[in-house]
Amino acid sequence: MPPAIRTELDQVFRTGGVGDLLGLELLDWGPGTARFRLDPSPAIANIAGSVHGGALYTLADSAFEVACNSYGRICVALDVTVHHASAAPLDEPVTAEAVEVSRTARVASYRVTATGAGGAVRAWYLATAYRTSRWHLGADRWPQAGRDAH
Repeated sequence: MPPAIRTELDQVFRTGGVGDLLGLELLDWGPGTARFRLDPSPAIANIAGSVHGGALYTLADSAFEVACNSYGRICVALDVTVHHASAAPLDEPVTAEAVEVSRTARVASYRVTATGAGGAVRAWYLATAYRTSRWHLGADRWPQAGRDAH
């Protein structure tokens, strides 16, 4: 990916959206991968006093969103399955990392793992994306090889 396009796409990934409401931080991203961080607050607690599953889902979904859109093609979620492994305490940051498992011309699958302190798994997700024929920043900006690849 040309550096100028990566810079513009990075701005798209870091601007606005629900992640701003929760204070999510995009740590890094690359082809088929992304990592986000959440510093929980009492405002996102569940009734048991830990991080609400919806907040964890939003963290994981944000990582999934960037990972599947990282090639420049506009992608949307088809489905997401979640397994909550352990409670996420409000006093510890949570990181979600999305990693591509498979990708074809129209469908891509990702594994997203949300971890807390010391790498404790808080939840993991299996997510599937539909890869549209539309492109971030306009199709004319992307090299032909990138548009035709998987």
